[in-house]
Amino acid sequence: MKGHEDKITHGNMMAQLEEMFAPVLENSPDGVYLWLDDAHMICNKKLAKMFGYSSPKELCSKSPFLGNFVHEESQEAFSMHYHKHIAKLSRPATFRFTAKRKDGSSFAAETDMVPISFMGHAVAYHFVREMKK
Repeated sequence: MKGHEDKITHGNMMAQLEEMFAPVLENSPDGVYLWLDDAHMICNKKLAKMFGYSSPKELCSKSPFLGNFVHEESQEAFSMHYHKHIAKLSRPATFRFTAKRKDGSSFAAETDMVPISFMGHAVAYHFVREMKK
């Protein structure tokens, strides 16, 4: 007899995270997103606007994340921080990178990448701000 474990989809998991983090998503002065994988990401309006998208839904529908939002010159470092700190649920990391907007233009950005564990999955919780020159 199988256990009565509830199987939850990644989509349901992200919906729960979106509800839990709604106050931060709505009120943060930074762009904010939570990333499980390229198909499961939630973000706030501030982040969508920063990257040149009309809505969080439009921004979150873009995949792959790294290729669409991080300039080629910063992709290796961005990926290294994710694998070193987030995937291993190690510790937060703050670093600067070159971001890429919807129109292809780039800008200097800084992120606080925070690992969280939710339902047994590593989730990247990011705060992103544009750096002024």
